[in-house]
Amino acid sequence: MNLKEKNFAQTTLTFFNDLPIKIQLCVLLSPILLICAYFVSTVIFAEYRHLIDDIIHFAKIGFLSTGLVTIVTPIVCYIAKKFGITDNSNSVKGNVPLLGGIAIFLSFIAVLFLFKPWTTQMKAILFAGSIIFLIGTLDDIKPLSSLFRLIGQFSATIIVLSSGLVISFLPQTFSGNAMAYVITFMWIIGVTNAMNFIDGIDGLASGVTLIASFFFFLITLHLGQYNVSLLSTVLGGICLGFLFHNFKPARIYLGDGGSTFLGFMLACVALYGQWSEKGHVVALGIPILILGVLVFDMTYITISRVKNGSVTNLREWLDYKGLDHFHHRLINLGFKEEQAVIFIYIVCFILGISALVLEKSQLAYHVILLISQATLFFLCITILMLVGRKKSAEINSRK
Repeated sequence: MNLKEKNFAQTTLTFFNDLPIKIQLCVLLSPILLICAYFVSTVIFAEYRHLIDDIIHFAKIGFLSTGLVTIVTPIVCYIAKKFGITDNSNSVKGNVPLLGGIAIFLSFIAVLFLFKPWTTQMKAILFAGSIIFLIGTLDDIKPLSSLFRLIGQFSATIIVLSSGLVISFLPQTFSGNAMAYVITFMWIIGVTNAMNFIDGIDGLASGVTLIASFFFFLITLHLGQYNVSLLSTVLGGICLGFLFHNFKPARIYLGDGGSTFLGFMLACVALYGQWSEKGHVVALGIPILILGVLVFDMTYITISRVKNGSVTNLREWLDYKGLDHFHHRLINLGFKEEQAVIFIYIVCFILGISALVLEKSQLAYHVILLISQATLFFLCITILMLVGRKKSAEINSRK
């Protein structure tokens, strides 16, 4: 290496070292990410190329959903501000409109009415979802008691159960059927409220719904389930459009009406889909992986709050407003809000890719392996969060 080349290398290295750490990481990781993206896209293209016409059809529906909610949201934002239905809890952000759920719901219903997928179960899902949306929106306008909200959620869940949407991996006996109804009931209530719980920072709930809908769409498209693919496409497209207004800094919030509606719809999509032709165990593992972040957050806070004595019944669980959720713990570790959101997005993608792998599996033990892997992954995150909480407490005690 001659002197000129050495000086050039030294100048380049100095310039690189002077760059912010974020840019350095982007430069170093971009080749790896591009290689991963290439292989993933190659595999997906090979798997789905015979469905290219269907993909184009659903892409048009997705773009229609995105465009519609993008137009409707500013109108709803204006109305919410005019009537003073805002969240003023954050002095930095000011009064942010709360009625984003109206834009989500109206756009969702409008697009579905164009395609009329009116099976008995689809009607039950939409009617029950309307109840969830209405109660959540009323709670945004004027806070309702937790008992009233629970009655509404129970009623909506019973409507879905009465349509025949029940998990089917248990034995077809009286006790097996009874347990299936109980687990399905807990699943819908749990996921509905878990989505509401994680809607604590800009863009998180809508982004998680978008990613989950994307993976639900890929799997149901491959399995030829038109109605579930349609639901997933419309739900994902609407969340994509809403993110333009909801990502940090948010110009409008989902509110309880939006977050509970999204959670309820995801729970129902998970029940509506026949996720594998390889058996009930494989089919059970797919929605658990795709909605793994919601399952983890709901499980973590429930165990933590019961252990600490913060909640003792379902009403207290629904009412409790704490800073112990997944995203709060990440912020306690030093993440900025947008970094915490992107980190959770990445976790959702990892779990979604695992679900795609599982859809091809023919063995039940693959489900156990992948869910065990996800559990260990979340266990590592939990350890980090607990260490971060301990250090945060120590720092606060010194002040």
